Amino acid sequence: MKRAKISRRDFLKLSALTAGAALGAARVISPQRLLQADKPNILIFVFDAMSARHLSLHGYPRKTTPNLEKFAERASVYHTHYSAGNFTTSGTASMLTGLYPWTHRAINYRGMVDRSLAERNLFHLVGNGYTRFAFTQNLWADILLSQFEKDLDYHPPCDSYSQVAQSLFQPDELSNDRTIAYYLFQDFLNLRTDEPHPLPGSLFIGSTELSRALASDNGHSSIDYPRGLPTNYDFYYENALVLDGVGRMVQSSLPQFSPYLGYFHFWSPHGPYNARRDFIGIFQDDLSVHAKPRHPIAGDDYSAEQQREDRRKYDEYIADVDVEFGRLISNLEQSGALQNSYVIVTSDHGELFERGEIGHASALLYAHVTHIPLLIRAPGQQQRMDYHSMTTNLDLVPTILKIIGQDVPGWLEGSLLPGFGGNEDASRSFFPMVAKDNPAFQPLKRATFTLLKGPYELFFFTGYPDYADSFELYDLYEDPNELRDLFKEDINTASQMKEELLDAVSAANRNFQEK
Repeated sequence: MKRAKISRRDFLKLSALTAGAALGAARVISPQRLLQADKPNILIFVFDAMSARHLSLHGYPRKTTPNLEKFAERASVYHTHYSAGNFTTSGTASMLTGLYPWTHRAINYRGMVDRSLAERNLFHLVGNGYTRFAFTQNLWADILLSQFEKDLDYHPPCDSYSQVAQSLFQPDELSNDRTIAYYLFQDFLNLRTDEPHPLPGSLFIGSTELSRALASDNGHSSIDYPRGLPTNYDFYYENALVLDGVGRMVQSSLPQFSPYLGYFHFWSPHGPYNARRDFIGIFQDDLSVHAKPRHPIAGDDYSAEQQREDRRKYDEYIADVDVEFGRLISNLEQSGALQNSYVIVTSDHGELFERGEIGHASALLYAHVTHIPLLIRAPGQQQRMDYHSMTTNLDLVPTILKIIGQDVPGWLEGSLLPGFGGNEDASRSFFPMVAKDNPAFQPLKRATFTLLKGPYELFFFTGYPDYADSFELYDLYEDPNELRDLFKEDINTASQMKEELLDAVSAANRNFQEK
């Protein structure tokens, strides 16, 4: 059968209703896809930095997620779902590869998956029998999508559906490596970077860029957004417009290329927590929050008052995002776009407001930053299913492959989710970690490792300056707020879990031993 080609221009015509999406180059579309119309579509919605511990869906006292709760009435809900990392790079890489961070090695800021493992990604495994679409507003996640570029049919730029770009220099024409090119521009031209560059590569242009950025930081507020428009610090946007654009894409264009896999990774509710005016002040309650002293390796030292205030702003922002999600799902349902589609809702990591920290990506891995939501609605599902045993973001890849009838490779480190061929396993072990300051391809010597097993959570802190290697043990069933360290009390549990965790770390380091 002769293969049909579709040009970028043709696809843009088909996508005329997508509200300004600047789509990536189109690839060859096989007519065989028309013969697979009975295969289900897969839609994945990732809300960045959304902690399960802040969702009323999971019992949080503030009513933050009424629309997620409505969605859950006809979905599988996973109550004890964890990310393998505490920031975008490692969490997203694990979600898209089904591998631990110590395996895929995307452990640093702006990191990438080990090149030898790059084809072990969801899009490659799903195969070209599906039209594969991926969009993210998160530039670090887009580095990973760029690494998987040859396995994507459509990959729009991060600032699609956005309003104002902060940078003077956007390498839009460098479409093959646009994210890497962006960071090269950013590092060379300005001072807004996580790296300790004292001067930009070009003093004049860099200073101009910085001045413009600083001026624009306060220039995009309005009556509807008194705290400022939502921003990822590189462009501004409105959640309503972004989700509307994605919704129109799903309704108008993707059905012509069924079956399809759509991966949509939104920046919100990641900070800054710029909720709309209607949501500011909706939680004027006296929420009881357990006081916890600053951890010795915390990266910051925010006061308890500042942590409470930012927690409130974060909760307001989740409520704002929840309304837009509800509107998106309602529109998709009314259009019939979900008739043959699995809808997956999750996050890459959570958010922390305790022990001196606000946010994520620190050396701390407490449950607020690793416990994330996961909901899956199957086509035609009419009742809610709840699962309480531990599941992980490594499980998404094998489960999707099972759903679409593809083989599940034995090298995947995740398991099938309960309800989709897997069993609820109370004895399962899971190993979240953070080693963002450790070289990616050397033994992991400066890191925080976690072992989650049954009700227990064991931490191992190692290699941090001026802090001796140590362990902490918590019973999350009896002590969900992680207030009572049992490491020196429950000797039997502590010793067994310590041995298992250290054996796992040793095995992970075995292939990277220094010569």
